[in-house]
Amino acid sequence: MNEVVNKKINNGTKSSGIAKKVLLYGGVAIAVPVILVYLFLSFYYKDHFYNKTSINGVNVSGMTVDEAEAAINAEVEDYVLTIKERNELTEKIYGEDVGLHTVYDGDFSELLAAQNPYAWPSSLTKKHDITLNAALEYDDELLKEYFEGLKTFAPDYEMEPTDAHISEYGENGYELVKEEHGAKVDKDKMYKAVKEAIITLEPELSLEDAEVYLKPTVYSDNEGLKKALTKLNKMAGSQITYQFGDVTEVLDGEKISQWLSVDDKMKVHLNEDGVKEFVDYIGKNYNSFGRTRTFKTSYGDVIEIKGGDYGWWLDRATEKADLLNFIKEGQQLVREPAYFQTAQQYGSDDIGDTYVEVNLTAQHLYFYKEGKLIVETDFVSGNLSRGWGTPVGTYPVQYKENDATLTGEDYSTPVKYWMPFNRNIGFHDAKWRSTFGGRIYMTSGSHGCINMPPKAAKTMFENIKRGVAVVVYELPGTESYNKDDKENLVTDPADNKKADDSQNTDNSNNE
Repeated sequence: MNEVVNKKINNGTKSSGIAKKVLLYGGVAIAVPVILVYLFLSFYYKDHFYNKTSINGVNVSGMTVDEAEAAINAEVEDYVLTIKERNELTEKIYGEDVGLHTVYDGDFSELLAAQNPYAWPSSLTKKHDITLNAALEYDDELLKEYFEGLKTFAPDYEMEPTDAHISEYGENGYELVKEEHGAKVDKDKMYKAVKEAIITLEPELSLEDAEVYLKPTVYSDNEGLKKALTKLNKMAGSQITYQFGDVTEVLDGEKISQWLSVDDKMKVHLNEDGVKEFVDYIGKNYNSFGRTRTFKTSYGDVIEIKGGDYGWWLDRATEKADLLNFIKEGQQLVREPAYFQTAQQYGSDDIGDTYVEVNLTAQHLYFYKEGKLIVETDFVSGNLSRGWGTPVGTYPVQYKENDATLTGEDYSTPVKYWMPFNRNIGFHDAKWRSTFGGRIYMTSGSHGCINMPPKAAKTMFENIKRGVAVVVYELPGTESYNKDDKENLVTDPADNKKADDSQNTDNSNNE
């Protein structure tokens, strides 16, 4: 039994020894070739450049120093740099034209010395980009001259970049104009890129990739620009229509756009002076306040009447303020301007067919309403002998008041019908007078008011309204008395007394 056990142990010991020998011999068999390869490559790369090694852009993998130098010299002699530019422009710079040459004195053994021949296997796969300092040289003056002569700097090619911006106002309003990249370069950046490409023998230089082109400063996705565009179109979309009789004035984008601008901070401005000029234009063309009028009298004469404050009178300050708001809000509306005072109608004849015609010479008036004669009567006007003559001119009826009291310092006189037209001068009934017309006004007239028979004053009061024109004039030859008659037509002493009283009564209304 013990013998059997011993045999097994001896046999196991022998097998283990054999395995060890096999492993040893196998390891040696593998290690020896590897070591031989290692030694071979180590000695090989003492005289050859590593795989994937380039010098100044020239692939010198596996080359000796002499081979590498020859390859670089050959590359330098035939070197051409192709410059790719925008607008499909391609230009070339030839190495020989700029004096490109090798200036490295000595062989490239120093580069080989920088290699670690014992660093493989990484040296077989790693890319070794080696730049030989001062290995290449060019004539800087020649390169600058050649560089300045490139087409990219010619006016036909050198296009400035343009910022995204808002167009001028047109049929479609304001529109966004996209930026243009142009084709203008930063010369310093481009020259630097060209030099780097030449010194490394790069066959091609893309100016786009080199990022040497000047860029716009504002792009079409600029939020401020888009907001300004929206605001401009809102304002220019305003349309304010004025109707002046048969004439229409339309304020729309074509005119408003001339008042709009955008500053560097994308802020929209509305020129208030432009709005003011437009309002002034309306006032100049359609105001008729106080102008001289041509008037055809009921006597058939055509006369010119100066003075008075009748007519269209534009409230320019209010109209300007309202217009500014309308434009900013982009409103579209039909507008009647803001007026201090209006007339009966627009046009050269702004009086219309409703008016009062007062002939001071004849002491006679006519009141027409819509072309129909409503009142015709004699009256008594301001006392000429005391310098209280009624002023000529065209005036508007200011208002009318029933049962008014005309007061002064020492009197208070009631009247039934009061219709002022020139400050405190107006029409009213004068029940204290028994006679009207003739020459009464010359010595026994009022302080300027038109004294009327009560019945005529009542009819006028019932038919007249605020704003009706009162045309006051003198017309020689229409006197209702004999010029040679020296006697006052007021023969009743009582009438004379009442005429005097009327002067006091009217005092507060004829300043």
